[in-house]
Amino acid sequence: MAYYRLYFLNGGGHIEEFREFEAVTDAAAITQADEWRSAGAMELWSGRRKVRSWQALGVSPEAIARSRLRAVRAFI
Repeated sequence: MAYYRLYFLNGGGHIEEFREFEAVTDAAAITQADEWRSAGAMELWSGRRKVRSWQALGVSPEAIARSRLRAVRAFI
């Protein structure tokens, strides 16, 4: 198992929040990150290695906030 961090970025490219998790492979980690997809930009890292990045979906900040709130509620 490898350790991963999924960073959720704000419009300025700064980290707003992150999730830590373990996965067997990069592909499994990407699949998990896709399930937590928000409207904002995201980056998936394993240690010092960037595994993948997702661009923002080009929606309003309010929609991004609602999307992240849904993702947090699903996680709990």
